[in-house]
Amino acid sequence: MDKSDRVLRDRLVRAWQHNDNYQRPSFESSWQLAEDRHAAGRRHYRRFASVAVLAAALVIAVNLYSPASDRYIEVADLLETTYWSAPSDVLLPDREFDLYQDMPVLFESTEPAGGTLL
Repeated sequence: MDKSDRVLRDRLVRAWQHNDNYQRPSFESSWQLAEDRHAAGRRHYRRFASVAVLAAALVIAVNLYSPASDRYIEVADLLETTYWSAPSDVLLPDREFDLYQDMPVLFESTEPAGGTLL
């Protein structure tokens, strides 16, 4: 055996001796620790939920007491105009043309049965 093997063997022996001397906690104390952690988590969740409910109630209370006239659209405003544009109109190009006025005109032939000139 070389020196590194002896060092490894000595370390393993010391680790096993330390492991034998280690006092493990009993099941009851481990269970009690788990119950305490669970109870602490539930208390934390209750506090967080209480704060969230209070914040929501505060927002609702503030919105109930604000003036309602600024928030609603008058019916007269809706009935006075007929202009409407689709939200997707911003995606269309800016070129606009009148389909009936800007259509190309095909010149007719001067011969009676000639048809159109191409």
